[in-house]
Amino acid sequence: MKKPHFLAAWLMLAAGTGYAQSPVQFNAKAIVAISDADLSASALVDGNRYTTPGVRDQLTYIQLPLNRNGQGIGTANVSSSMALTDKVLAVSNNGRVGFVVEGRGQLSDSLATIKGINDFAPSNYMFIVDMSAPQKPVVKYRFPTGTGGLSAVALAPNGTSLIVASGEAGKEIKMIDVDATGKPTRVLTAGSPAQGVAITDVAFHPGGQFVAYTTAAGEVGLMKYAIDDKTKKPYVIAHGKAVKVGSQPGSGKFTPDGKYFIIADSKDNKVFAVEFSTEDTPADAKIASQVAVGETPEALAISPDGATVAVVSSLQSGQPFTNAAAGKSEIALFGLQGGQLAAGSKTTVDGIMPQAVEFDKSGDNLAVGVSEYMDYGMRNGGIEFYKVTKGAQPSLTKQPGRISVTRGVHAIRVVN
Repeated sequence: MKKPHFLAAWLMLAAGTGYAQSPVQFNAKAIVAISDADLSASALVDGNRYTTPGVRDQLTYIQLPLNRNGQGIGTANVSSSMALTDKVLAVSNNGRVGFVVEGRGQLSDSLATIKGINDFAPSNYMFIVDMSAPQKPVVKYRFPTGTGGLSAVALAPNGTSLIVASGEAGKEIKMIDVDATGKPTRVLTAGSPAQGVAITDVAFHPGGQFVAYTTAAGEVGLMKYAIDDKTKKPYVIAHGKAVKVGSQPGSGKFTPDGKYFIIADSKDNKVFAVEFSTEDTPADAKIASQVAVGETPEALAISPDGATVAVVSSLQSGQPFTNAAAGKSEIALFGLQGGQLAAGSKTTVDGIMPQAVEFDKSGDNLAVGVSEYMDYGMRNGGIEFYKVTKGAQPSLTKQPGRISVTRGVHAIRVVN
């Protein structure tokens, strides 16, 4: 019964017929992803890590377009923590250097259960990864930066300066100059604009002269980033008052024109558009608009034209497999015009705890990092792809192909 189908397949191959296009459409040079293999998503609920012996946290470099032999994909063991979602990865514009904040250390495979995320000790290390040979990325430096635990990293548009967020009292902000290879050449520190409050996220303004910051108290504010004329050293100073954005804000991003800062709150399940003043005279931050989103938003992306915002939410997908809600998460699209967010479509993801999302340079396609799936046996994470239909109420269509990566993928960056 199967022979005619087999013969037909060979005839199609001989005739050169088949897919009219690749099952993955994504307009970029490469994707860089990091994975935390130390625990399953449900470990934060029932304590069971379900580790795979020998599988370690990894950075994955994926050259595009894809081919099925896997020759365009390289990996390196790099420790990171999914507890910090997508805030812990920065990549140089040319894709040759990666910066990974460890966040929390690793545990031995022999430890089958945990009591909570605090079983993973806070880490003050940042890894600098040489990705100039994409098939063989390698960690060049393991760089200690103070005490108190690091929580986020942002690379300036000029590619030579980093801002790192931390919980170190009085030194919550680290300013690190790097050379073309990523090697740190100078480290300076500054206190939190909110005295005594830890900084949980940082993001450079597209112009490079300002940095948005998020505090452990749930506020978002703006700092001016400048170079002292005499000492030639960088410094930061608060630029207007911060604004409260929910109870547990996650990572945020500037719109391409720098007019608005979009951030999701993972406890109140809202997305905020925040307006900052970048004029010489500081003005207080204010909320331009806010909309509801699915339970536990983990990360967001903004299209290159600034008109569409994509938010990935975990919902209850990270519950143990016996829970009926396990394995189902969500992508929500929003239109953005003049600082006003408008709800678009929602798409169900058959995967657990997506924590990373990025548009390609055309804005026509979306990549989503899925931590893991409801799989038994070989348990991996994945990067899925969606076609974007633009408009006032944008929508998504899932593409047929995906990239299998080490489970626990929680941050991706696009190299254009």
